[in-house]
Amino acid sequence: MRTAPLGDQFASCFTSRMLTGFCALIGAVIGTIFVARRARETAASAAAGKTVFFPVGATRPGDRRRYSLGRVQAGSAFQWEPRWSWTRLRALPTDLCYVCARPATFGEMWRIPIGTLVIECESSAGPVRLWAYPQQAVQVVEMIRRPGAPDLSKP
Repeated sequence: MRTAPLGDQFASCFTSRMLTGFCALIGAVIGTIFVARRARETAASAAAGKTVFFPVGATRPGDRRRYSLGRVQAGSAFQWEPRWSWTRLRALPTDLCYVCARPATFGEMWRIPIGTLVIECESSAGPVRLWAYPQQAVQVVEMIRRPGAPDLSKP
């Protein structure tokens, strides 16, 4: 019985690890492309007047940075509804006022989808943070802003 030299064992192990890493990288790229394409199509459908729902996550400062997944109907007044019945956050205040939109911080990137924008709002119940995809963020902000609502983004 002859065994393979030690160098061949290391090479085969290194090759399988590299193949696994390469497949994971390709899968992440394909997934990112798919999500971005779907977000663009949803935004285009909403602009065409079709009834669509945008995925929008929400959190309150007391929720320890945990975002609850929900959705809003495009083209109507902003009314966030939770995606599942077991979602921690059940409702948002009705008097949201837009403050600013910004890219996610490093700490938030671990909790929300890649490439989303964080929309900060104020309300009578305190601050609220939302996330939305960049292709849909403009429409979400327009739904939050109402005629006569104070614009807190300007000093």
